[in-house]
Amino acid sequence: MNANIDANENTKVKANMDDPIDSDQIMNPFEAVQLPRVINAAGKMTYLGSSAVRSEVASVMSAASQSYVDMAALKQAIQLRVAELTGAEAACITSCAAAGIIVSIAAVLTGTDLDKVEALPEIKGGKHEVILQKGHAVSFGANLTQMIRMTGATAKEIGTVNGVKPYHLEGAITEATAAIVYVVSHHAVSNEMLSLPEVVAIASKHHIPVIVDAAAEVDLKLYLAQGAALAVYSGHKAIGGPTSGLIIGRQDLIAACQLQEKGYARAMKIGKENIMGFYTALTYYLKEDPQEMADRLKEIVEKLQADIRGCGLTGISTKMAWDATRPIPRLQLIVEQNAAMSAKQLIGRLEQNNPSIRTRNHSADAGMIQFDPRELKIEETRIIAQVIQRIWEG
Repeated sequence: MNANIDANENTKVKANMDDPIDSDQIMNPFEAVQLPRVINAAGKMTYLGSSAVRSEVASVMSAASQSYVDMAALKQAIQLRVAELTGAEAACITSCAAAGIIVSIAAVLTGTDLDKVEALPEIKGGKHEVILQKGHAVSFGANLTQMIRMTGATAKEIGTVNGVKPYHLEGAITEATAAIVYVVSHHAVSNEMLSLPEVVAIASKHHIPVIVDAAAEVDLKLYLAQGAALAVYSGHKAIGGPTSGLIIGRQDLIAACQLQEKGYARAMKIGKENIMGFYTALTYYLKEDPQEMADRLKEIVEKLQADIRGCGLTGISTKMAWDATRPIPRLQLIVEQNAAMSAKQLIGRLEQNNPSIRTRNHSADAGMIQFDPRELKIEETRIIAQVIQRIWEG
């Protein structure tokens, strides 16, 4: 049976749910290039475009895109305001978090010496090594170690994937050490790695800056408060802006980050509309009540769970779980081992459907599919349940 649901087919869906939702009611702007609408139950994922910006952000971006501005003055004004909003000494706006990592590494290699900025990836000076724990050498769609090596620096991994001790870090620090990168991410190994305060305590004895990759994290103050010199965020994930990035931290290092526009960052520049979109999204983000947001997301998860359970499908169970480090509830759909279809097969059918339903699949090998509510509209939960039922009973 075809798993696609369209306006006509919706009236024929067999389910004990009243008034099926017409899946074509929501406009698909990508229809012009013959791409299906995507229902995003995966979360703020780069491969899906991360965030759908709020209407206020879109309006500001539209106005900015049709206007002219002195770009240097715009960046200076926005960066000063962002620093005030986040409580950081200074801020630097980038095109994305990956660019922020590269710019941050370049900054510790060059300082504010323009000759050194223009020389990269040739490093003028003795400091060329960047240390990171082996469990933090992640891929987020690209390898973090490559982002480090792009600057000309050497990525120096310490410990093992299941254990890093203080002596590993102490022993790795030499006169060549330029910085330490610390990753906060679901991609990174969390067990048996050194904590950020532990890393900062060791780094500070040797006057080495610690750069935190916190791309998708929600707290804009925690890592600097724990002693990081720089913290790098995505502007289009938790903050909910357009494609953009943010570096906050020490005044001297941020000045070096900003100077990278005369070098590497020129190839990673961000446009006026995205700068204004990011800033607008940030102002709304900082006004949000975390508890209200968690309650809203929980409501969506509970609605999705009720819709799926209402289908009465055998071989499938659901439960709600919370993210380990962020206030994000998710619905876990567990496919039993003896079921007629595996979790991976169900994922494939959901993706092939029109609308294409995308899920969070880090635990698919263990038979679990997760549904993230952050970019999910509550009216889409019924569509998801209908499609799952049609696939499962087909």
